[in-house]
Amino acid sequence: MANLDLSDFVILKEVYKTRSITGSVSHVGLSQPAISVRLSRLREHFSDQLFVKTAEGMMPTPLMENLISAVNNAVELLGPNRGGFVPFTAENSVRTFRLGLSHVAQIVILPMLLSLFETRAPRLSVDSVDLNDLTAKAMAQGEIDIALGFAAELNNGFYQQRLFTEHYACIARKGHPHINGPLTTGQFLKEEHLSLVAPGTGHSLLDKQLRSQGIARNIKLRVSSFLGLEQTIVATNLLAIVPARLAHTLAQGGRIMAFETPFPTPDYEVRQYWHERYHHDPANIWLRQVMFDAFVNLPPVETTRTSPQTSRPA
Repeated sequence: MANLDLSDFVILKEVYKTRSITGSVSHVGLSQPAISVRLSRLREHFSDQLFVKTAEGMMPTPLMENLISAVNNAVELLGPNRGGFVPFTAENSVRTFRLGLSHVAQIVILPMLLSLFETRAPRLSVDSVDLNDLTAKAMAQGEIDIALGFAAELNNGFYQQRLFTEHYACIARKGHPHINGPLTTGQFLKEEHLSLVAPGTGHSLLDKQLRSQGIARNIKLRVSSFLGLEQTIVATNLLAIVPARLAHTLAQGGRIMAFETPFPTPDYEVRQYWHERYHHDPANIWLRQVMFDAFVNLPPVETTRTSPQTSRPA
């Protein structure tokens, strides 16, 4: 197999992306047996297995990991588009956008985005994945189109755009036995708390500032996700500090009370991020513009104000 052609690169790209020969059939345009034959020849050409079958699918070898960037560039350059723009018509597109979203964005922002799709691009669909320490790698490999939230690790090789500024609020269940009005620092410190453990997110800034102010919460429960938060708060007497938009969203259900925190908490900027490989992609450009138009400079939400007589911890 002295020479490779475009279909060989497409096979490598799609098996890498889908972790499956079967899953790559619809994108490659060849049958499963035909792809298997071509893959065998590619293995001989590179003197490497390229992919190894595991319980998680066809996982790339170290050599394949090193090749994938060049393979993706070759497909873009040699494909029908030859590196230029592929026409994108949102109204008729059946594309699936893969979004990396913080848990707060999944609860608060994603429903708003889907509502916009209903009118502007009704045939589009979304795959939502959590922001985590693998997000940067997934975006570089083309597995995530856009990430939305606070992601401190997305720097080199990524573009970013500020959307809005977020602050924090405190939540408790309706009917909490010790909180009937504005929250004071004394009440806050007496109660037990739920805390989110999420390094690299905006919440890590909150923990740092609380420590700097000498505010020591009595942590009863630590969680790694805000998903299911409402049920936990409603079933207990725990308090939690959460982004204000999440607090506002939960309070609309009638089972949660939202309060301003009785001490300063940090603001943080919610941004959208994309990898440089998608910077000129028309579909990605369209989605970024939709998100910018919908969410830029969202006004802060209001919660119950704290008492003006609130004192700070010694």
